[in-house]
Amino acid sequence: MLYTKRMDILLPNDSYALRDCGHGMKLERFGQYTIARPDPTALWDPTLTPTIWQEADAVFSKEKSALRGERWRNIHISEDSWHISCDTIQMKLHLTPFKHTGLFPEQILNWRWFGPLITSSPKPPHILNLFGYTGGATLYAAACGAEVTHVDASKPSVTWARENQILSGLTDAPIRWIVDDAYKFVLREARRGIRYDAVIMDPPSFGRDPKGKVFTFEKDVPKLLEGIRTILEPDPLFFLMNSYAMGYSPTVIKNLLAHILPLEKITCGELHIREEHTQRTLPCSVYARYQSTIL
Repeated sequence: MLYTKRMDILLPNDSYALRDCGHGMKLERFGQYTIARPDPTALWDPTLTPTIWQEADAVFSKEKSALRGERWRNIHISEDSWHISCDTIQMKLHLTPFKHTGLFPEQILNWRWFGPLITSSPKPPHILNLFGYTGGATLYAAACGAEVTHVDASKPSVTWARENQILSGLTDAPIRWIVDDAYKFVLREARRGIRYDAVIMDPPSFGRDPKGKVFTFEKDVPKLLEGIRTILEPDPLFFLMNSYAMGYSPTVIKNLLAHILPLEKITCGELHIREEHTQRTLPCSVYARYQSTIL
């Protein structure tokens, strides 16, 4: 069976809602706070009035001249950080200089996809999460019963992820936290003869590690996948590859993954968020998913 492209849509919920989007911005509610920040894909007109947008608790400035630490404006958030629930886990949020909050809410759609694969596995699978950021996928997988190796080149991100581990009540979960370059780590695991039952990876479209090494999607992802091939079990439980390089179609991600796994077992698509008061959706990322068996 050859899978085709699909669209997964996150609906508004108690923890998160996309209130509106347009004119290159999105208005979101994270728990008790509403923030406005840029989104280059929102080229259309917003539906809510300017007055509602002006009531946001914080607004990220699109002005390139603004100092990095001063990009957030009109801040009415009384605490440095706050928490929200994401199904079975808890995530700490705060306003970063890069417009992010520590959570990409649409990713819960990917988590809900691999969760049943983990819980239905006859043994706790050993999962590798590359570019793990603040640990959402890692903690969700661990809550489902997996053993997880979490890798990210940013020490602050891993520290943040470990805080989320405590918030989520998963301090005893079998998680290995690694601060390292993804490719170098994969090569070392291959030399050690380590094998993984599943892989989660969310490589950046462009990045620079703390030592200044540049990561580019086009050059480094194919090389990284070739390395991962050497540490995958012959019949892996699943492989999830997500990308925010929205210039590529989901088929591109699928074809990249098909270099190391059977094409006929790979599906691809887009993650979207639906607005709170309309049927309009905002495209957020593209993905390819491999699974060994169909539940």
